[in-house]
Amino acid sequence: MVVTSGLDHLGSCAVADERLRGWLGEAGYDTGAAADGPGRVRLAPGAWLDADAEADRTGAYTRWRLRESGPEGLRQTTLLVRARPGAATPRVCLTAEQLPAAPGARPGWSEAPTLVGPLLAGLAARDGRVAVTAGPRPLGPADLDRLLAELRDPERRLPIVLLATAPPAAEALTRHLPGLAVCYLLTPEARAAVNQALAHHQVPSGGARSYLPGVEPDQAADGFRHPAMPRPGLGEDLERVGRLLARLPRRLAARAPLPAELATVPALHGRPQPPAVASRAELERLREENALLNGLLEEAGHEESARRGEIGELRQELRAQEEHAFELSVELAEQAEELRRTSAQLRDLRRGPADPHQADPHQARPAPCAHPAPYADPAPHPAHGNPGGFAALLERIAELSELRFTGSRRITVELDAQVLGPHWAATAWDALLALQDYARARREGAPVRDFLHWCRETPAGGHRFPPGKVVRDESPQTAGRRSWRRQRTFPVPVAVDPSGAAFMGAHLRIGAGNSKAPRLHFLDDSPHGGRIYLGYLGPHLANTLSAGI
Repeated sequence: MVVTSGLDHLGSCAVADERLRGWLGEAGYDTGAAADGPGRVRLAPGAWLDADAEADRTGAYTRWRLRESGPEGLRQTTLLVRARPGAATPRVCLTAEQLPAAPGARPGWSEAPTLVGPLLAGLAARDGRVAVTAGPRPLGPADLDRLLAELRDPERRLPIVLLATAPPAAEALTRHLPGLAVCYLLTPEARAAVNQALAHHQVPSGGARSYLPGVEPDQAADGFRHPAMPRPGLGEDLERVGRLLARLPRRLAARAPLPAELATVPALHGRPQPPAVASRAELERLREENALLNGLLEEAGHEESARRGEIGELRQELRAQEEHAFELSVELAEQAEELRRTSAQLRDLRRGPADPHQADPHQARPAPCAHPAPYADPAPHPAHGNPGGFAALLERIAELSELRFTGSRRITVELDAQVLGPHWAATAWDALLALQDYARARREGAPVRDFLHWCRETPAGGHRFPPGKVVRDESPQTAGRRSWRRQRTFPVPVAVDPSGAAFMGAHLRIGAGNSKAPRLHFLDDSPHGGRIYLGYLGPHLANTLSAGI
C-alpha cells in the first residue's frame, strides 16, 4: 500500500507509531518494547520488531518491521514513513508478505493487516486528490462531478471500485481491498448518473467495476481496460467473489514500481539494541564488534541495493508489458466486435426479407419449390450481442433452448479476472450461438454430419464458428491417460448416460495457447434428438503439451 499522508512528517510518524502500538497490543504483544528506539527487540517467541530512522539531504524516513514465524511460514509486515524532498506531506508505505515455511512451496492467501484501517483514518490518507478509506463510502448523484475528476486524476495510483450492490454485500466484497483500492457504494440514482456519464464504462446492476488509473471516458475501446464484475449469483460465496474482485488490485500493488523516494530507502538490517548499562571494557568490545558488523552489513547492503535496482527495472518492464497487453486486448476486442457486426449484417443480407415479393410488388411470384431447403433460415436469437463477461454468459445460456450447461460455474466465472476475459467471453458466446443453430438444424432434419461440418459449410443466415477452433475428439494419448480422461468427464442426465457423467473429448478453442486460454468441452446428443451438453468452460486442461510429454 502506497498513500500520501495528510499530515507532516513528524505528525505522520507519531500517528504511525501510535497505530502500530495499538495493533501490536491487540495481537497480544508487549507494546512497551516498541518504544525503545532503533534496533531489534523480541516481542514474543518467534516475533521480532525492527525499527530504524535516518535523515539526510535526500529527506528522512522512519520504519518499523514485524517478523512473525509460525507453522505456515514467515509473516513480515513493514511500515515506512518517508519525507519527500520539496513536499509538505510524506509518503506512507505498508507491505505485508507471507513467505512459505518450505522452500519452493507456494504461499497461501495473505490477509490485509487490520492495521490498515486505523492507519488510513489517522493519516487522512490520499491517493492524488482521492481520499483513501478502509471501507466503501456511499456516493450519490451530487458527487458525480467529484467522481469524474477522481477517475481522471493523473496522480492516482489505486484502482477506484464502484459497487452497485446492497451495503452488506459491498462490505463482504471489499473486505480484501483496504489500502489497495478506493471503493464507493452507489445509490440507484448515482448508478444511473454514472452510467449516463460513462456510457462506455457502465457499472452493471448488482455488480461492480474497477477503474484503473488513466480512464478515458469518451473512448469506447478504453472500456475494455476496466473490468466489470456482474451481480453475484443467488447463494454464491461472497468471500470467493471478494477474492476474485481483489485479484487485480493486489496484482497491481505487488507489481507496480515504487515511487522514486521509496525505492531509494536502504534495506533494513536488524540489529540488537545495546544494553542500557555496560562497563567501559564491555563498551569497547561492543564497539569493535559493531565496527565489524557494520562492515558486513554495508557489504550486504550494496549487494541488496543492486538486487533491488534490478527488481525495480523488472517491475518497470513488467508494467510496460502489461500496458502493451492491455492495448493489444483492446485492439483485438475492437476488431472482433467489428467482425461480429459485419457477420450479423451478412447473415441478414443472406436471409433476405421475410417475403421476397414485399421487396418488389411487381415481380412475378415464382413457382413453388418442389424440394424445400433442408435447413430453414433461423429465427433471430433472443439474446444477440456481447455478454460482456462469463458470469453474464452463464445467465444467458438459458435463452438457448438446444444447449444445457452442466459444468462448474465457479471455474467459468473466474475467467473474468483474466486480461482477455471480455474477449474470450464474446468468442465463447459466438460458439454457443453457432452450437444452437447447428443443434436446431439437426433437430429439423438438416443433412449436417456434426458441428465441424456445420462450421465448414454454414448455411445462409446461420451462425458460424471458425472450423480451425473445432476439435472433434482428444488425441489417443490424452484420452487414454486415466487422470486426464477423468478431468474431461462431466455431468450429463442419466437419460444420456446411466452413470450421470460422460467423457467429453469434443471441444472448442475459445482462446489461443495451452495454459490459461479457455476451452469449451461438450457432448453432442442432437443425433439422438437430445441437446448439446456443455460440461466445461474454463482454462485449458492438462495434456501432453502442458505436461511436457
